[in-house]
Amino acid sequence: MRFWRSPLGALAVVLLLAAGGGIGATAYQVFRQTAPRRATEVPIDFESMMVRAENVRFPSTDGIDLAGWLIRGAPDQAPIVLCHDLGSSKASLVNVALALSRAGFTVLMFDFRAHGDSAGERSSLGVLEKRDVVGAVDFLGTLEGLETKRIGVFGVGMGAHAAVLAAADRPALRVLVLDGLYPDASYELARRVYLDWSFAVDHLSFVSGGMLAALSGSAGPEARAADVIGHLLGRDLLLLAPASDTRLADEMMRMYQTVPDQADADGNLVVLPATHADGLYASDLTHYHERVAEFFSTRLGS
Repeated sequence: MRFWRSPLGALAVVLLLAAGGGIGATAYQVFRQTAPRRATEVPIDFESMMVRAENVRFPSTDGIDLAGWLIRGAPDQAPIVLCHDLGSSKASLVNVALALSRAGFTVLMFDFRAHGDSAGERSSLGVLEKRDVVGAVDFLGTLEGLETKRIGVFGVGMGAHAAVLAAADRPALRVLVLDGLYPDASYELARRVYLDWSFAVDHLSFVSGGMLAALSGSAGPEARAADVIGHLLGRDLLLLAPASDTRLADEMMRMYQTVPDQADADGNLVVLPATHADGLYASDLTHYHERVAEFFSTRLGS
């Protein structure tokens, strides 16, 4: 009892309270990031764009009801799945979808769990979302008139992470365009929770990462894109890294270097002044869409 009344004891109390407050603040931020506010859906007038989009619904592999838009392309052409970032929705990918549709592809864009018009209450920053991507791939397999032996996938941030994990389960995902791919969900969560405070991201990410693992129920190597991407043999990969985010660009370079050279597959890492996640405008946005559509056309086109 005397210890707690001593100066050293008082200091220990202060440190314990500070640690408790820090853990509490971290828990609050983890909760906010894993339960993102749903993006307000802006009505999309596809008719004015001379495009017919079907409202579709399908389940993830663990039974979450997902909402999507399907734009059908040329007969027997390979389809492409579009995967949005955390806190966004399928509406954010309409421009990419239109560019791919003009190239003749069938395009499926959908809302991840806990986003947009899909069911679910919690996000795992790509860990469980891989089940949503696999669900989308399986849904495409039920449609007539599609060549589903080779499927493309475009993902941004969380969508890119989920796409890599899903590709390990579905070999049909042959061509991947990955914008702002992060090595694992705990890395991205730490950056969001600690607001790019480098010391905390480097040394305290285990705290937020442990909370995420408890929520998502998975923390093994199969949940880390950095451990999976080097084993995606026979796939064509295009990694788009933002020049404005050197930390993420360096992480993407390290992942890219784990991909072995293959005679039957192509890998590219492109560093752009900005990426889809950063927000592009005018000619830069047009160039971005053309780059993505060109990669899919040359690797996936019939």
